Amino acid sequence: MADKGIKRFDELNIARLSLISVQERIPANYRDWSVELEDGDRRYRVTCQALPEYGVPHGIDTDISAALVNLYIDQGSPADGAVTCTPYQLLQMAGLDTSGRYYTSLDESLKRLTTTTYFISEGWRDHPRGRWTNVNFRYIDRIEFTSGEAEKLDASSVLRITLPQEISRSVRAGYIKSLDLSFMQTLKRPPTRALYRLLDAQRRDPENPDAVAMAYQVGLMEWAEACKIVTDRPSMAQRTLDAAHEELIEKGFLKNVEYLGRGKKKMLQYTFGEAFIPPDPALLQELADLGVTQTRALQLVREHGEQTVDDAVVRCKAILAAGYKPRSKPAFFVDVLKNPGKYQLPEGVSEARKATAKGQQGKARGSGQPSLFEAPLRPSEEEVDADALLRAQPREKQVEEVMRTLTFLLRNDLKLQELDTLRLALDEGLEDPLEIKAWAIKGISGGQKSTVVRDLRTRLGVKLQALRDQPLTSGR
Repeated sequence: MADKGIKRFDELNIARLSLISVQERIPANYRDWSVELEDGDRRYRVTCQALPEYGVPHGIDTDISAALVNLYIDQGSPADGAVTCTPYQLLQMAGLDTSGRYYTSLDESLKRLTTTTYFISEGWRDHPRGRWTNVNFRYIDRIEFTSGEAEKLDASSVLRITLPQEISRSVRAGYIKSLDLSFMQTLKRPPTRALYRLLDAQRRDPENPDAVAMAYQVGLMEWAEACKIVTDRPSMAQRTLDAAHEELIEKGFLKNVEYLGRGKKKMLQYTFGEAFIPPDPALLQELADLGVTQTRALQLVREHGEQTVDDAVVRCKAILAAGYKPRSKPAFFVDVLKNPGKYQLPEGVSEARKATAKGQQGKARGSGQPSLFEAPLRPSEEEVDADALLRAQPREKQVEEVMRTLTFLLRNDLKLQELDTLRLALDEGLEDPLEIKAWAIKGISGGQKSTVVRDLRTRLGVKLQALRDQPLTSGR
């Protein structure tokens, strides 16, 4: 099931440094690169070294790398940098096809991200300390996965991926920016998605990420180097970028792209579309909580402005908290927004309470670190409806959704092999997905997590004892 919110993020260092080539395909011998770039008065160097059999990261690696950061955030940004998921969940978060043809591509992408080393000199921002540092790391520090066939990732695998401390620390410190992942996924080709991600980061001041520019100018050949385009010819660099420019203009992210000058001194002038001034992700999440769809939320923010929408959210939630039950929450919110004089705050709810609620929301937004999912104590109406919708889905969809939920809740309590055993029990029909999900959530929300873990091990052991000793494939 897709997330109803759009609260997605990018770690700013990764996005700005463009560690992944925008090219969809690379030359067979493209296994390293080194660039030295300027940012104002500061010069920095980035070097990439990959294994010959895999080549440097490129193509869908930009989608997979963005998905890993967001899965890490969704799972609570643990200090050990670990992300536990299935291949389906990773492909789904990346916006890639989950029907089967991308599993081989995912396997290759993970190998590239695990075996490639980056060396960054004076280019990695330690934002809490306000300084630029030197680091070296691999995008994936460690990967483990279960598999029915040695050394091969498949659709039924369970993955545990550990991000390097450089990335996980930066995310936990809040050095992140909003990323419209759903928009990124509408872009047809990996080069366009990679260029969008890079431009969306470059338009921000790295020392003040909330400052978003509406124009960006850069030398063509310097930009080609930043994008890791393998050419020393301006005409070839321009041709490589033009297709991505056309799609980004068509989608409205870019208003205009101009080439100024000639030859290797040619400059690129980007003008961004006004509709893509990013709204506050926390505000968009609050609208999602009220049932407002992503497209409608963006439209309302652009039509009425963030402040007006924010005021309407506070007023709407105060009225709902007082017991009012509208037929449709989204329609009710829109009515509150468009007709502010029609609704008064409930009796007993003062303006001070309204201000306090708004202040609490502002505090949550100002932290930089996104709020994290917590298991509900009791199912809401929306969750009951969601379970009914899930019950109507094909069994494989039910299994993936239940694995997503239970992996999040139990990833620190079950070994990777035990999660794999759970997956096999669901795949083989030995357990009903929604029944085991409801049983686990009820026990965990009731403070009986250790009992749930113990009983789950017993429950699976009776049926799948022989599968527990299945070998584990791991690598560094």
